[in-house]
Amino acid sequence: MTKFPNSTESECVVVIPPQFEKYADAAMLRLQALYPNCRLAWKGGTISIGSSSGIAEDQLRKDILYAVYREKIYAETLFTREALVAAVTSR
Repeated sequence: MTKFPNSTESECVVVIPPQFEKYADAAMLRLQALYPNCRLAWKGGTISIGSSSGIAEDQLRKDILYAVYREKIYAETLFTREALVAAVTSR
């Protein structure tokens, strides 16, 4: 976490593996609900989150990685969930 001079501002940068990069934008949208007072940015393979509140870096890192992984699972299972709903509701 980087501390900005003369400020209580801090920034956490999390590297996103290449196979998860396509899910970063949607994950950042989810993260904005968890951290409405933080600034999120996608910068070439990393998600950066800036905060003026004292949120622990470990918690931010955990939440960012979890949101990206959750978005990957959501995208990969969307077809199956849609097929199940269609099968149940098409009687």
